[in-house]
Amino acid sequence: MKHEGQCHCGKITIETELDPMLTYTCGCNSCRRKGGSVGARVMYAEDEVKIKGSTKEYIYEGGSGGKIYSQHCENCFTLTHATFDYMEGVVALPIGMFDKAKDFKPRLEIWTSEKLDWLKDDGSIVNKIEDSGVKERLVELLEKIENR
Repeated sequence: MKHEGQCHCGKITIETELDPMLTYTCGCNSCRRKGGSVGARVMYAEDEVKIKGSTKEYIYEGGSGGKIYSQHCENCFTLTHATFDYMEGVVALPIGMFDKAKDFKPRLEIWTSEKLDWLKDDGSIVNKIEDSGVKERLVELLEKIENR
């Protein structure tokens, strides 16, 4: 397996043979409230990652106005993955779910307008978007699919 991981208690596991299509951070208020800090995630096509275990779904409206379907471990409540109304067929997973989270360097940063001032990047961010960056994320996803 190229990348694998689990939730805090180990009841949800993830694995994939591929590198993500996109690695990004989100500074929006919603991610900060749900996770306690900046959201750092990777994106895959839904059929590229295997997620095993029982989750509980929480649905909310994202900054773009579309619904986000976030899945959480029923035991430890770790956010395991999410899908979006506006990006069908794509799943986002928190970088922290992976055993080797340091393998992922974000290239895109969204919701910089709501980012905490003291958060800095290490130079890996090549695209910074003030809002949800849906268009930019879709373009980068399509480019990555062609280059894998």
